[in-house]
Amino acid sequence: MNLTSFLSRCLGPLVVAMALVVGACDPQPPMSTMTIQQPSQGTQNLRLGEYRVAPGDRLRVTVLSDTELSGEYEVDSTGMISPRMAGRVVVLGMTMPEIEAMLAERYRSGGYLRNPRMSVDLVSRRPFYIIGEISRPGSFPYVSGINVVQAIAIAGGYTRRASKTRITIQRFNAQQGQEETVTEDSPVGPGDIIRVPERWF
Repeated sequence: MNLTSFLSRCLGPLVVAMALVVGACDPQPPMSTMTIQQPSQGTQNLRLGEYRVAPGDRLRVTVLSDTELSGEYEVDSTGMISPRMAGRVVVLGMTMPEIEAMLAERYRSGGYLRNPRMSVDLVSRRPFYIIGEISRPGSFPYVSGINVVQAIAIAGGYTRRASKTRITIQRFNAQQGQEETVTEDSPVGPGDIIRVPERWF
């Protein structure tokens, strides 16, 4: 028996055993579609904190200094709201803290409140849309953390002619016609447009 054969016979089982031990000690779970696509709670909170307003969002303005100025407002197609005594103001692309600061300054500079104390909260996000081979195409209220298959269920499910492997989404901030192919596990965002095409056969 030559040296190469001897090493192969003796060290082969040892290498396999070491690999098994290392695998058993690895604390990381195997990657899956769910672990890749589902954001952590911290990520979800961060996204909510950085959420930027767009048409279809509904905001609650609470003015602690004068409750009569409080109210709820839907962002219109031009990205504006009309809070009481503040006139029409543009909120498109702004975060909640930015809107708070802007409104406080507007009430202060307009002479309505000397020391405005207020908060702006997101009551509901802009809807998502589904078109194509589903039972009820249209717009639907956004549900936080929703994925494609859940959105389709809300819309009544697939038709018999639907292709489940060629679903696309046009993200809210994407250019017109720019779509990405997704799976049923893919996340859906506010304002996204889901397209379910007809299958080829």
